[in-house]
Amino acid sequence: MRISIMQRGQLVDLSSHNANPPGVFDGEAVPMPYMADTRIAEAVAALRRFVAEHGSIPTAESWTEAAMRPSEKTIRRRFGSFKVAVATAMIDPK
Repeated sequence: MRISIMQRGQLVDLSSHNANPPGVFDGEAVPMPYMADTRIAEAVAALRRFVAEHGSIPTAESWTEAAMRPSEKTIRRRFGSFKVAVATAMIDPK
């Protein structure tokens, strides 16, 4: 059995991110801590703040140039891509 964690409401197989041999992580699924939800909410708030301050939809490049936090790399890690993060923040690119 492989250990899995919750990622935005879904179980994720940790073995796909691990170089250890099969069988090392046998056991129950481990829920993702509450802090992860908080960090996602903080990233969404930061994306919305960017729009309010800059008057435009952030791109990975403009986010980096503006030295926003969390970093562009962190946002990609949390959401899968910068575009998904913007969509999650429900920013309408009119």
